[in-house]
Amino acid sequence: MQIIDFHAHIFPDRVAGPALDQLTEHSGEYKPCTDGTLRGLLGSMDAAGIRMSVISNIATKPSQSYPILDFCDEIKGERIYPLISIHPENSYEEAKDLLNRAEGMGIRGVKFHPMYQDFEIDDEKMYELYGLIRDRGFFTIFHTGYDIAFPGNNNADLERVQKIADMFSDMTIVVTHTGGWRQWERVGLITGADNIYSEISMTQSEVNDDDFIKLISLFDERKIFFGTDSPWTDQADMVNRVMALSLSGPLKEGILFKNAEVFLDKYI
Repeated sequence: MQIIDFHAHIFPDRVAGPALDQLTEHSGEYKPCTDGTLRGLLGSMDAAGIRMSVISNIATKPSQSYPILDFCDEIKGERIYPLISIHPENSYEEAKDLLNRAEGMGIRGVKFHPMYQDFEIDDEKMYELYGLIRDRGFFTIFHTGYDIAFPGNNNADLERVQKIADMFSDMTIVVTHTGGWRQWERVGLITGADNIYSEISMTQSEVNDDDFIKLISLFDERKIFFGTDSPWTDQADMVNRVMALSLSGPLKEGILFKNAEVFLDKYI
């Protein structure tokens, strides 16, 4: 069991049900494949042969950043690598404290979702925070591209990602959904950036295999990570889809676990 899922979500048991119910109201054809709990995810991982999942947490208001940090501390283990979340309206001192505490826990990754956190990726108000994250040696994961729950919202457009990747060229950025969800025709804007990595969740459910292979060929093959966005796709199904691709064995191994393993070794 070697596979690493670089994009999954879970919630504390007490809120998992209501959270999924609320999110499902805006998830279109994508319905939860687990109950949103740690136990549910671990069962899914076992069924899919997944060794580790990277958990994306999102603070939708400033007051959630510290409870999310506590949740990260609670769930972190050999099979779970959780990411903290800093809200754009957290103060600079709060952001420093959150990073300090996270580093003490062995966590050095921050997740941002520009729609749920109501900011544009290239907004100048974020520059000080990006600089702090960069200087502390953390990596960032941005939701990038379109989001089905926010029709017409362009906060995470690839042009914005390109601008920040250029401005903060020494900040390590992981983008989601093979560059940017449903903006794959514009992925070439970011694939040349040395500081950008991508996970592949919710892409094979949208494009055919030939187009997916062409899409990942635009990236440095060492910078592509497997991801599922669980619970919004089934982890076992997504593993099987990658395994069925007409790719070399080494490239499949790189995507499924080796690339993420090398990357995370720097942050664990």
